[in-house]
Amino acid sequence: MGDVVFDEPHIVVVIEPIRLRSGDDIYFQSPFVVPFFLLKAKALRDTAEPLRVRALAETKREADGTLRPLDPFGALDALEDLVLSVIMAAAAIEAHANDMIGRLPDDAMVEIPTRIGGTTVPVMRNKTAMDWLPIADKLARAAPLLHNAETIKGTAAWPKFKRLFRLRNALLHQRRVAVNDPLKPSAFGRLLLGEASTAPEDAATVIEALEPGWIPVKVRPELGL
Repeated sequence: MGDVVFDEPHIVVVIEPIRLRSGDDIYFQSPFVVPFFLLKAKALRDTAEPLRVRALAETKREADGTLRPLDPFGALDALEDLVLSVIMAAAAIEAHANDMIGRLPDDAMVEIPTRIGGTTVPVMRNKTAMDWLPIADKLARAAPLLHNAETIKGTAAWPKFKRLFRLRNALLHQRRVAVNDPLKPSAFGRLLLGEASTAPEDAATVIEALEPGWIPVKVRPELGL
């Protein structure tokens, strides 16, 4: 681990070394992971949104009667940045959940309902095993243990988490099949329709629900908090 430098109250700057082929070590500032992911997700979304809106508003009718974006390359640019925004927003949530689990006492335990022999039974998992839990269990059961808080499942943040991760999973597990039903669009179609347009703010809402006030003051307004 690199040197730790205190920059502002409660802000830790991590300086990390890497070895170059020359044999020299170069030291760089490692990012504050969760805000880094969130703000990059927002920057990508902000770039993509005007292109996405334009792709739907500025169209042309082809000879076969189909409607197409007037600027197809702009539409592709929008999709590219929206995909990355979704992935980074989801990564911010998981990174924060993992960080909260990492701050638990070493003897922490969490009860996870588990299917065994066709029956659902409660199984206790220790801190090490929590790292391997599905993200929903991390958010709903493990991370709240840090502050003895209630689960965020059932709160306004929960459907935002579910929607974001369903979209992220659909993007990462694309099927090699053509989608030809406008009423059942692919993940890319859902992006073009605006399903990722609030991804950074949704991620920030989930993190805020998990640990109120954790996101640094200087970036909260940018994330709708």
